[in-house]
Amino acid sequence: MTKMFSKALLAVSAIAVVLSSCSKAPEQSKYIPKTASIVVSVNSKEISKKLITNGITMDKLFAAVQEKDTLSEARKFWKDIENSGLDLQANSFVSVVYGKAQSYITLTGGLKDADKFEAYLKKNVSNFSLQEKPDFKYILEDKQEAVIAWNKNTVIYLKGIEGDAMQKALPPAAMPVPGMDEEEAVDSNIAQPAALVSTDAAQTWVAEADRLFHLKKEETAGSIEAFNDLLKNNADVSLYVNPEPIYSAQASMMPANLKSLLAGCFYTGAVNFDKGKVVVEGTSYVGKDLAAIYKKYGNMEADLDMLEKYPSQNITGFMVYGFDFRMIGDIVKSTGLDGIANMGLQSSGLTLDDILNAFKGQLVFVASDFEMKKKASLYDGDTTTVPESKWVFAMKVGDKAAFDKVMGSPMLKGFFTKQGSGYVMTNNFPGMPALSITDKLVTSASDSALLQEYLGGKGKAGGLDNSFVSKIKGNPMGAYVNFEKIVNVIPDSEIPEDGKPLAGKFKNLLKDMTAISNSFDGKTQHSEIVLNFKNTDENSLVQLVNLGTETAKYLEDKKKAAAVTDSVQPVIDTVPAETN
Repeated sequence: MTKMFSKALLAVSAIAVVLSSCSKAPEQSKYIPKTASIVVSVNSKEISKKLITNGITMDKLFAAVQEKDTLSEARKFWKDIENSGLDLQANSFVSVVYGKAQSYITLTGGLKDADKFEAYLKKNVSNFSLQEKPDFKYILEDKQEAVIAWNKNTVIYLKGIEGDAMQKALPPAAMPVPGMDEEEAVDSNIAQPAALVSTDAAQTWVAEADRLFHLKKEETAGSIEAFNDLLKNNADVSLYVNPEPIYSAQASMMPANLKSLLAGCFYTGAVNFDKGKVVVEGTSYVGKDLAAIYKKYGNMEADLDMLEKYPSQNITGFMVYGFDFRMIGDIVKSTGLDGIANMGLQSSGLTLDDILNAFKGQLVFVASDFEMKKKASLYDGDTTTVPESKWVFAMKVGDKAAFDKVMGSPMLKGFFTKQGSGYVMTNNFPGMPALSITDKLVTSASDSALLQEYLGGKGKAGGLDNSFVSKIKGNPMGAYVNFEKIVNVIPDSEIPEDGKPLAGKFKNLLKDMTAISNSFDGKTQHSEIVLNFKNTDENSLVQLVNLGTETAKYLEDKKKAAAVTDSVQPVIDTVPAETN
């Protein structure tokens, strides 16, 4: 396979993914097997509309990152792809399929003209050799041990991935294959001649491509409710994760009943690029066995009081969380691993239940007053700029008897001494954070003054978005990061002079990030992450693309400047010194 075709394939793959459409029942989805562990798709109509309406076209992107002497070549390359027969507006999917005997990745896209696509491959593939099955055509890609197969409407690129049984069975390349240059020999990682690879490994993928083209409805990912939900959402980018094929392939290394516990568990994510923000909505699907454990303990809410008493008006980030640790015990017991866990704890006199019962599962981490400070180096006396922040971590105690048992166990007894209703460290170690342990709360902080002020309970967290904090109430998790406060303290002296304009644009890109997880509804659990941009008038994707092209241009200019310097230096070194 020629280097040109490898580049073309990567470009086609990327473009097909970025320009995939999102219909209710996409044609290409019926070629994705039920055993797919990961599937990614992108909505072309929304993505292209958001870019084009803001003046971003392929020609402008090429012009932004290409030099004049290569711009025409890049445009010609793009025109060739446009005329390749690929339907760049059809649905395309990237899928990872994991199995015991074989694991592979597929790129599944649409065709609007199969004859043009065949002609494109024939023109760009030096070892093009067309082969046919009754209802699809294909070519073998010896170097990558892959297959490119297509029918009238769909093309599938299928390649084995490292780590599968077949790949492991092949010895590493010991010598170049005849007719292959040194670079290709290293990249190929194949010791057998190409003919053997084609007849053995590649034919495995031909058979798999044949299977994909003829999947029954119940054999497709579309037979899974979570995947259908993915197709129905109109998100710009969609993600589907099915862990079952992975752990099923490793069944011999896992407890027998783990499969039953995790059956029916899936994750779907939807990413939308809106004006001034990126919104990521996630849904976790829970099977009946795991759902029974969730229902047994109910939903534990995050305790907002633990957050709101943090004594600072300059909070840069936090996470507040509520989770009943006893669920972990039930999950471990259902897999039969509790006996092993308890055996490991035997010398400490504890059981897994003791540890899980000792803590309530309501916790908070808050950071504030982020700054960059100059400090003397411990090694050479020079000063260096390092980040520094104040912070508090606190977790509620659960069952008092279990907590006292844990703290008094041989595992911790030598480190802590009981004092009244709490515990203190037996020895103070240099560099240790401030610590307070009572029968109600375990608290650690960046310094003792902050710790005491937090425990005093008279502080008031300031600078928070109350509309967001109010959304956390009644839910198990909420998190926040203020990017604006963090990047604004980076001193200009730490930024190279020629990079300051670009650094300024990075500083002015993001405002903050919020995340929230909703309560379990008996079947699913929803979450939402919002990345807020400073510029609320322009689409977030457009802002990212513009910044990306400027960054690429900056790095290319730096590379060229370094090359010029390297070429001049030898000339300077050869100039003879003047003599008197």
